[in-house]
Amino acid sequence: MDWGTIAKVALAIVGIITAGKVFFDILIGKKSNLREEYEFAKGFLDDTDKKSLHPFTLSKGYQAIAGTNAVKSSEIEYILSLKDPVQCLSDFILSKQLFERLETEGDFKLVFQKKYEKPFSRGWRKAWYLILYFTLAFAALSPVLLSKFFDVEAAKSLLQLLFTLPFFGLYAWMALQAYAKLARGDFLFKNQKQHTSNIVFEGLNSKSAA
Repeated sequence: MDWGTIAKVALAIVGIITAGKVFFDILIGKKSNLREEYEFAKGFLDDTDKKSLHPFTLSKGYQAIAGTNAVKSSEIEYILSLKDPVQCLSDFILSKQLFERLETEGDFKLVFQKKYEKPFSRGWRKAWYLILYFTLAFAALSPVLLSKFFDVEAAKSLLQLLFTLPFFGLYAWMALQAYAKLARGDFLFKNQKQHTSNIVFEGLNSKSAA
C-alpha cells in the first residue's frame, strides 16, 4: 500500500468521524433559534408558577418547549426537573421508546424496557451499532478507498460511488441513530438516578434535623 492510498484511508476515517459527529449533533436536537426558545420558555414557565393555566394550555406549553406532541406534559415536567434539563429533554425525545414510563402515586420515573434493563445488554448493543456504523460508512466510500488496490479507473470509481454512497450511507446513518438513542438513554437514566439519590439524601437530612 503506497502513501497515496494511506492518505486516502486516513482522510476517509476523519471524514467518517466528522460525519458521525454532525449526525450525532442533529440527533440530539441542535437548534438555531435559541433566543426565541428562551423567550417562550421563560414566559411559559413564569406562568406555570402562578398556577393559573388551564390543563390544555399547560400541556400544549410543555409540548411546545419539547418541540413535539409525542410526549406527555407530566413527562416533560419531570425531565425539566433533572440536572442539565436542556440536554436531558433532547435525550428523552431521542430515546423515549427505550423506556417503560411509570407513574404511580404522582411519582414519575423512567425505567428501561426489559431487553435494555441490564447495563450489559445496552453495552453490547452500543458496541455493535458503532462497529456497524464504521463498517457501513467504509462500504459507502469503498469505491474511492479501494480503487487503487483493485486498479479501478477514477471514472468507474465515481460511478460505483453513486450506488454505494446512498445505499450504505443510509444504513450507516440508521446504525448511528440506534447508537445515539442507546448512548443518550443511558446518560439520561444515570442522570435520573443521581437526581433521585439527591432527593432521598436531602429527605434523610431533613428528618435527621427534625
